Amino acid sequence: MQEQRFRDYLYERFGIRLPEGVGFEGEKSLRVMNTELKKFKTTTPKGFPASKMKGKFPKPSTNFIQLFGHLATRNTIELSRESALDYLQGKDTEATIPAETGYVILTHNGASLGIGFYRDKKIENMLPKGRRIRLA
Repeated sequence: MQEQRFRDYLYERFGIRLPEGVGFEGEKSLRVMNTELKKFKTTTPKGFPASKMKGKFPKPSTNFIQLFGHLATRNTIELSRESALDYLQGKDTEATIPAETGYVILTHNGASLGIGFYRDKKIENMLPKGRRIRLA
């Protein structure tokens, strides 16, 4: 996937316009970084994962959404405390929202928690298993 295609997707789906100085490297899997970092030669990957292709949509990473999700102006869902705790435990949730099928940004108290996939009034949890919490 190309950088411009991902930027276009972010704007079309979420209304996200990234600030100056944010750059990407990669094709099918993009890594995000400060554009100044792109100049340096390293033996390790630069930046952190931003997106990969999953089906017909690019899937933004949880880290990317947690860092840039606050810039979204559409396809975001503000979760109640109970729903946010369910999300953080890895549970799917139901929602009736004015959104097309696709990824949605899940927030609570203005903080971007991560991403889910909205379809047929259900939000599939996309939080990586290693990031989920367990409540006693």
